Amino acid sequence: MTDSLSTDTPAEVPSPGQAPLPDDLPPVQPPSAGFILQLFVVPAIIVGAVVLVWFLFGKISSGGQDWRNLISEVQSGNEHRSWRSATELAQMLRADIELKERGQKLSANPLIATELAKLMTAQLKTSSTGEDEAGMRQAFLARTLGWLDSVETVVPVLIDAMQSERPAIVRLDAMRSIAIIASRLQEQNQKADWSVAAERILEYSRDTDPLVRQVAAFTLGLLPGESVDQRLKVMTEDADENTRMNAALGLARRGSSEGLPVLFAQLQSGMAATNPAGMPGPSPEERVNQARATDIMKLTSLRNALIALRDIKDALNPEQREEALRLCQPVLDECPDMKIRIEAKSTIRELKPDTAAE
Repeated sequence: MTDSLSTDTPAEVPSPGQAPLPDDLPPVQPPSAGFILQLFVVPAIIVGAVVLVWFLFGKISSGGQDWRNLISEVQSGNEHRSWRSATELAQMLRADIELKERGQKLSANPLIATELAKLMTAQLKTSSTGEDEAGMRQAFLARTLGWLDSVETVVPVLIDAMQSERPAIVRLDAMRSIAIIASRLQEQNQKADWSVAAERILEYSRDTDPLVRQVAAFTLGLLPGESVDQRLKVMTEDADENTRMNAALGLARRGSSEGLPVLFAQLQSGMAATNPAGMPGPSPEERVNQARATDIMKLTSLRNALIALRDIKDALNPEQREEALRLCQPVLDECPDMKIRIEAKSTIRELKPDTAAE
């Protein structure tokens, strides 16, 4: 049998002076229309059909019926199916948000919000230590509710999840979700009534756990209200460094320079390396890792402080502006992180636009 793709050495084209090719070679026939159809058109139809089927299945998998199925699976007694479906539902909501105008606006779907809120309410009736299956489900649902925009439906459930008797992980995830919803609505220029949520988070901002105060300060920075403004100012003097920083950043987003001393302190200390000897941990390796994690957080706070200075540049008096410029220059000159040096350069330019930072 002769293969259509011969492995024989191909004949060379005769060069000048070589003998011409024999006259008895078979004539070359131009390809027929049917042959061209088989080569190109038929495969194109097949590929098009495959793409169409893929598109239709993609639309079906992200359509209204599919999320209902996922919610049903989350309630399944089969742990594997339950968590797999819960993860898919969260991914669906997040992916839809990232599609923005091209998405289905699942975050604004009141039926999804209602069903997930009911599911969360049912889960909260089960006592949990936070590390058991009930706690994992509650924490997961608290995070998932953050991808929904129905404030009237979702936020009361998140407030319930923040009660002091709940596991810490559930309380923190619920508070973070409120921050995510508030931030997203701000980006969309949408108004919402945050009074009840703000009142409850104001209570939690006095919690003895520094992590709770940190998240509370961050969340309050995204909520309106004069009482929130006053509390953020007090929190800039909190014993916990990260709480002070989150409060200062929240004030800066509101155009207030009340947290300026905290921002200045971060500019002064943000590049200093952490000594592993002073970190908690049973082994030198773990203390080194803790120190590295702390340094990463400090650099993140340093970057945020630079951005915050740009937010409040119009609220600074000449002395404050001069001090900010003095503290930003070493960051521009010495910070090992290039992205932070770029932020420092931008901040210097905005604080002193008539002088370009070099």
